[in-house]
Amino acid sequence: MIFPHGTKVRLHFTGETATVIAPLGDGMVQVRMDDDPTSLIPAFEEDLQEVAVYNKFAVAPKSAPKPPPLKVLKSKTPIESPKGVQLVFEPMPSKDDLVTRYKTWLLNDTLHEFLFDLHIFIEDDHILGLDGKLEAQTIYEVGDLASDDLNDSPEAELSIRRITTAGTEDELFRVLKIRPKQFFKNFDFTPIIIVPAHSFLLFDKFDPAQSKAAESQDLKDYNKQKKSQNKPTPKSNSVKYELYSVEAFATFETEIDLHIQALSAGYARLDKSEILRIQMKHFEGFMDKALRLGVPKVFIIHGIGEGKLKEEVAYRLKNMPFVRKFKNEFHHKYGYGATEVWFE
Repeated sequence: MIFPHGTKVRLHFTGETATVIAPLGDGMVQVRMDDDPTSLIPAFEEDLQEVAVYNKFAVAPKSAPKPPPLKVLKSKTPIESPKGVQLVFEPMPSKDDLVTRYKTWLLNDTLHEFLFDLHIFIEDDHILGLDGKLEAQTIYEVGDLASDDLNDSPEAELSIRRITTAGTEDELFRVLKIRPKQFFKNFDFTPIIIVPAHSFLLFDKFDPAQSKAAESQDLKDYNKQKKSQNKPTPKSNSVKYELYSVEAFATFETEIDLHIQALSAGYARLDKSEILRIQMKHFEGFMDKALRLGVPKVFIIHGIGEGKLKEEVAYRLKNMPFVRKFKNEFHHKYGYGATEVWFE
């Protein structure tokens, strides 16, 4: 089915609604998410369902009512002794005081902000997922986990990237296999929602003072090195980003492999749209860091395959003002499976 520009659609796997912006070819279209108009993502037409529109308002089918919005609660008072980023399961007893489900939360009790991507699986089934910005001392509702699902040892995958004044840091990734015995053992008071719940610490707390001091020292070392080289200082309009870490520049890998098996351990459980979305998130994070560090050239490894990933990379590169040029030609190391990119 071909969706023309302006068609209201619903994503099969998430239930989110969006508007078709433009065709991308090979059965794909670009859509604008209704809940975040700044978010443009590619999607396979086979993963979309047209939504009837009456009086300019999208009307979901009666058989699939729109779920209530997920809660986002911010602490009204400073949290003493923050632990870090945690996955929390709040018991939700029924009228008979039997716990049949657990409300799942993602808690950040630190003073830092992160970009995050969370997925929870049971074997090959993707049961819960959430991504976005994880604000400081805030808890995000993810969804409900049935108590019976604990017998199947759910697996959670969480990736985060801390947001700093210098940009976003490298991605941290954690896989948590939830065992029933361990689950019931981890029971403690949870801040913000003010209830006892089962919690798992995924990433330890960060030390703001230490991070700030490290950034300051990196900058001093860099300035000292530049001065000793006795090179003229570039004009203010000749560089876009200041280099904050010489070590980060020196150790930065100037290539990224976007094959999904190199990015996610649970890739076999994902559909095509989810795979492409994860690949493009890694691509954008890589480009952001390369630009921030002042790297002159990078390689984007996308393989050959059906060519959809390569086309999406090219589409994004065309719309990046800081990209001077790019090409996909035969290379002795990558063959035709990589695109070479030069920055302004």
